[in-house]
Amino acid sequence: MTTLELEVEALEPLALSEKHTVVLIDDEPAILSSLRRVFRSEPYEIRTTSSPEVALEWARTGVVSLVLLDQRMPEMCGTDLAAQLRRLSPRTVCVLLTAYPGNELVQHGLSRDVDWLVSKPWNDDALRLMVRRLLRGLERRPPSALEIDPKASSPALSKAVRRVAGALIKGTGWISGFLWMPDAGGNPRF
Repeated sequence: MTTLELEVEALEPLALSEKHTVVLIDDEPAILSSLRRVFRSEPYEIRTTSSPEVALEWARTGVVSLVLLDQRMPEMCGTDLAAQLRRLSPRTVCVLLTAYPGNELVQHGLSRDVDWLVSKPWNDDALRLMVRRLLRGLERRPPSALEIDPKASSPALSKAVRRVAGALIKGTGWISGFLWMPDAGGNPRF
């Protein structure tokens, strides 16, 4: 993206085509208040809580597009919360907010369940733009065949989908292995 495109995008934020809910989770009331102020004029629903359990309940009972969560909370660390959210709602984007970005737990979470990392203190404009970009990316991402709503499907259907996906992978594995063999199709071109 050129500098001019970035400036235009910052002045005229990316439009969203779907209704989104963004959940802000932090145990410090002052941080939650600042985050509410940052997002007050954004075109999506904002929910705030200091309780990881409340956030999990919101993810269980409704569609949560993105969560912005603190790493260090008394009840549960952010990376553990992100892992639980990922199991409940695989499409939910998890953004970790931390004053300790080099922490080993944070690095582990980034490799598994955290999609993005934001350091404290943050830049308000950059934070708003980043959330818009992540939500736009979510809108463009087609649902995976393995992302089945547990409330809308039966255990038998979930098991059948996993069985079919496994069979497809096993059935095509030998083809891709054969095609990548150096002597199968001539000299590799990479």
